Amino acid sequence: AVVSTQSGHYGRGPYGASNVDSARQNLAASFVNGFVNCAFGGDKLLAENGNKWLYKNKEHGMMSATASLGLILLWDVDGGLTQIDKYLYSSEDYIKCGSLLACGIVNSGVRNECDPALALLSDYVLHQSNNMRIGSIVGLGLAYAGSNREDVIELLLPVLSDSNSSLEVVGQTALALGMVAISSCHGEVTSTILQTMMDKSDTELKDTHCRFLALGLALTYLGKQEEASPAVEALKVV
Repeated sequence: AVVSTQSGHYGRGPYGASNVDSARQNLAASFVNGFVNCAFGGDKLLAENGNKWLYKNKEHGMMSATASLGLILLWDVDGGLTQIDKYLYSSEDYIKCGSLLACGIVNSGVRNECDPALALLSDYVLHQSNNMRIGSIVGLGLAYAGSNREDVIELLLPVLSDSNSSLEVVGQTALALGMVAISSCHGEVTSTILQTMMDKSDTELKDTHCRFLALGLALTYLGKQEEASPAVEALKVV
């Protein structure tokens, strides 16, 4: 396996690297390592020394580093989920969130009669922690992208109207729905996303995360320009 750093340690630069720079370097190393070893099934940074490496990151860096394990174990549903499972019991929410996302990545494009991604992630879609919601929702979006699975769509739709969903969760849910129902012009998905946009205040709509509502809606009409006309007219109201 190829690893992006030799030891996982970074020396201070000539002018003294800050903690922020170090965190960015570690995050970059996790991404590079994940992509270089994509579907290889093993590496020396995460698969062999995961616990030590994950704690070199902070918050979203922890989440991303854990999720990158899904890239390394891509499509290895049986063996991969076994290796990821232990991180679901971490005391760190960001690591647990990353492990949910990793589960989705491992199952991306895989059709399995046992539906492990749905079984593992469905319990966290309406979790009390918004971070856990994001991990499971984006994981489901990646695992079932292009499937137009009604059971997955029905699981995700209530998140848009749930009062405990942050704008980030709402945005990522719309994106996940768009990925699952891509190019399908799915009536319930499009109408629910449109209604969610109409219900938001002007201030909320200016939030960066609300852009994903528009992206999720657009994905459902990908390559279907003529069918998108009603949605375009409805958006003029927003």
